[in-house]
Amino acid sequence: NIISSSSRLSTSTIDAGDDDIPLVSNLLDRRSAIMNTVSSVAVLTTSAASFPIPAIAEGSSKIVVLGGSGYVGAHIAQILSSQSYNVVSISRSSPSDQKEKVAKILGDSISGVDYVSLDASTDDISSALKGATAVISCVGVAPGGANQRAGNGAVNVRIADAAKAAGINRFVYISVASELANGPAKFLLGDYLKGKAEAEAAVLKDFGASDSLVIKPAIIAGGPPGEFRPPGPPGIKPAKVEDVTKAAVAGALGQKSGTIDGNG
Repeated sequence: NIISSSSRLSTSTIDAGDDDIPLVSNLLDRRSAIMNTVSSVAVLTTSAASFPIPAIAEGSSKIVVLGGSGYVGAHIAQILSSQSYNVVSISRSSPSDQKEKVAKILGDSISGVDYVSLDASTDDISSALKGATAVISCVGVAPGGANQRAGNGAVNVRIADAAKAAGINRFVYISVASELANGPAKFLLGDYLKGKAEAEAAVLKDFGASDSLVIKPAIIAGGPPGEFRPPGPPGIKPAKVEDVTKAAVAGALGQKSGTIDGNG
């Protein structure tokens, strides 16, 4: 979803239904290079002040979270479920694997979530979207992974188009901060950043700024238990996952629209 302050080294597969699944290949070398080259970039942070969240009204609407068993997606599903929303989590993983993964991330399982196994890059997801009022996409391939452009761009273009065709009212996408995208990192992560840009363009095309929210933090603190994640570039303060999560929920509920970019 973002250039994470941490990078998973425990997997060598791409999961188009989880948020940012990296491959090990050259990941640490790329991370080291980014740390050296981004030191000249102005500090870009995200904090609670960046995401002013109004009170969340309880409801029973259906909201679909793609990548709902990933690090960010699990926290989003937790908040929505606690507010009595009907949550559908889409991932390539089996429902049982999704539940287990979410329990490890959050420390406990959550109720009110329907886990669906679909590959968003190839499968027809229209049936899972039917009747939903909002879609949140945390799907993406992290820096260093294979197929970074398609794994961030084409898959999310497909998701946005499917959501539009299904009559979804709201769309939220987790992207990457513009200052990182326009800085030295673009020379190392060209395909990753191009994919993110393609996804953002698709969201705006299908939903416009008034019916969507694109969240663009630089890095996100933390990660699933047991996964080693190298630190982010020097001088860049990680955003709390709770802040990004609250912003995503506000976007899905129509309380926030447009773009949240870095400290914006």
